[in-house]
Amino acid sequence: MGRISVIGGTGDLGFWLALRLAKAGLDIVIGSRSREKAMEAVNRGLKLVGEGASLEGAVNREAVIDSEVVFFSIPYQAIGEIASDVSPSMNTRSIAVSCIVPFDKNNGELSAAEMLSSHLDGVPVVSTLHTVGAERLARLNEPLNSDTLVFGDIMDAKKKIAAILYLIDGLRPVDGGPLKNSRIGEHIVRILLSVNRRYGVKDAGIQISGLTDRMVREKWGL
Repeated sequence: MGRISVIGGTGDLGFWLALRLAKAGLDIVIGSRSREKAMEAVNRGLKLVGEGASLEGAVNREAVIDSEVVFFSIPYQAIGEIASDVSPSMNTRSIAVSCIVPFDKNNGELSAAEMLSSHLDGVPVVSTLHTVGAERLARLNEPLNSDTLVFGDIMDAKKKIAAILYLIDGLRPVDGGPLKNSRIGEHIVRILLSVNRRYGVKDAGIQISGLTDRMVREKWGL
């Protein structure tokens, strides 16, 4: 697996996702609008996962150069600005992964993933990780013990992202169908946040019953 960048890698979800991926042995670039903040995140990350991890920092438009996969962990309101900034540096061989949750948007509108896709001409978009919270990712030495739904219109792109997600200890990627289904997956987060409040926890997630790990891996060809 080649270079992977995490745009928004200085935020809670993006940072811990970057560290989980680096811990799995992948070459990770943390992207930020600020080079200084990106490097601060790298230095902090290396202290947590070890100096041997492959972690770099860069401004967003540089972070995506030559990246095979680009995770977008950014606010919904910033999609247009950030996507327009990085799009010229991406190529159609890259895969964009939307982890974006539009907390203040109605179900009838485009999903965050579809909105991101509209700003990245020719770059396939996969949507996932909406129901895996930063609190759970931050416990680096614990398996996640969680499923995540994966949405996208190009199966080869989804398979590649599923293979990456399987490298994160205890995470199981489940095929959620086409990209348009992401609008449903994104809004599951609202329910999980409500569950968190009611039970006084911070990391409620989902697990899909009735699927063996073998079934899921065969679906992805793994």
